[in-house]
Amino acid sequence: MSKIYNPFAFLIIAGAILSLLAPGCAPTLRKTSGVRVTGDIVKGDQERNVSITTRNQDLLASIALTDPEEDVREAAVKRMTNQVILEKIAAVDSSRNVRVSAVSSLKNTETLINIVATNSEPLVRLAALEKIKTDPAFFDIAMNNSDAMIRCAAVEKIKSNNLLAEIAMTNSESFVRITAVSRITKQKLLTNIAQTNSDLLVRRAAIRQITSQPVLAQFALHDPDRDIRKTAIEQVASQDLLATIAERDPDPFIRYLATQRINNEHLLLKIAAADPSPLVRKAAASRIKSEKDLADIARTDPDEEVRATAAKELKGEILADLLLNDSSAIVRLTAVQKVFNEDALKDALIFDEDTGVRMAAAAKINDKAVITAAALSDEDDGVRLQAINRLTDQAILEDIVSRDSRHELRAAAAARLIDQNVLKKVALSDSHRTVRQAAIERITDQSILEELARNSNAAVRLLAINKLTNKRILSDIARNDPYSPARKAALEQVADQLVIKEIAIDDIDPAVRKAAVKKISDTETLTKIISRDTDPTVVAEAKARLKLLDSMPLRPVP
Repeated sequence: MSKIYNPFAFLIIAGAILSLLAPGCAPTLRKTSGVRVTGDIVKGDQERNVSITTRNQDLLASIALTDPEEDVREAAVKRMTNQVILEKIAAVDSSRNVRVSAVSSLKNTETLINIVATNSEPLVRLAALEKIKTDPAFFDIAMNNSDAMIRCAAVEKIKSNNLLAEIAMTNSESFVRITAVSRITKQKLLTNIAQTNSDLLVRRAAIRQITSQPVLAQFALHDPDRDIRKTAIEQVASQDLLATIAERDPDPFIRYLATQRINNEHLLLKIAAADPSPLVRKAAASRIKSEKDLADIARTDPDEEVRATAAKELKGEILADLLLNDSSAIVRLTAVQKVFNEDALKDALIFDEDTGVRMAAAAKINDKAVITAAALSDEDDGVRLQAINRLTDQAILEDIVSRDSRHELRAAAAARLIDQNVLKKVALSDSHRTVRQAAIERITDQSILEELARNSNAAVRLLAINKLTNKRILSDIARNDPYSPARKAALEQVADQLVIKEIAIDDIDPAVRKAAVKKISDTETLTKIISRDTDPTVVAEAKARLKLLDSMPLRPVP
């Protein structure tokens, strides 16, 4: 009997094999009684899928209680109905996730209450709490649970205002009491708590929930505790009541709080003129809109803070008057920051006795002669520095750089110079590093920077190297400069692998060799360094670099 050859048989078998190897068909990692685990062998737990293939409750219980893999136990627990075993798992399983899954399948309220009370894992307690439905149970948890977080979570679920009020009045935890108050909506209960609770924080929380303006007025006017009155005032809406408090309360801070919320301009003027407390008058001045009235306050109030507060809202000639005539530096400083009158700024820069006022004037004035005079001769270095930062006269700046004894001022002047040759001279001759640095940072001429980078002063070379762009010169410096920090600074800008390899192998300073190793892209050179270099830090860096390069994907050969 002859065999019949099917030409499509090979294709059918090959297709079947390919379908098994296709990405959508994950290999089976485990297949045991009732359990099948599939996933990616390489990625492991990242692509792991557990399937429970049995409905037998005894087998499920065995898997849930004894399987060594957490996700398998959790999957089995989700298919269980045996309440006794689920309760046991919720109590003793080593995995929090498995215990939470067990709780999610429990039904008996008393069991859930017991878990909330005794389980060692807070998240398991919270999971059990989520399944409880009755206010009395929540109340008992809120009053007795050993964990304040669980107590608060229970309070958040209570709907009964009376139960919440009892918690607010009697719970042993202040935070729980405050949480309870925040959920109460009955105004009578809130008022009673605000009046009688022994905890000041609870009373204040209750007042913040009260909406009755007459009740709030009673607290604001008559409560013996200052903090309660403060809290009540924050809730008061009546302008008449605020006015009464602002005018009559014996406590200046209470009057201040009330004044901050008053909108009546006439009353604010009255308070600003007559209140004995500068704090209250200042609050009133900050809310007044009339420039005429603010000008009167700025001129006449005996307290400098009140006058300064009024001055902040002013503009025009009154500010020049305050700048020239007020006895307080605080007021003059407030005025100078808003003045644009050149004559007033000039007088302030020349004659004002306060350093801060002169500095502020120097920052604003445009008179070049006055700026120059201040830059050269003011008795305070801070004023001189501010004036130098406004100078544009190159001759004056050069004079300061060449003659001034203060290096901070020379540096400020150098930072405003333009002439490249003058900057080169400063970079080479000044005695202080910050001045040389300020000069070099202003140099853009590459030929001058190259000259400085070859200078005998190592500090100057180092500063110039950081601004060089000529790769040939940088490579030469990186290989040959006698100062290792200069070689290292130049190396940072070198990209030529031949130069980098040479430095990594031959430089005498391990720190420079190590810096070069970090830039090598050739594994053969790194291997040579590992075998030959005598410094352990260089060898360690080479090993780390080699490991990094080996882990990177190969680049295609062009």
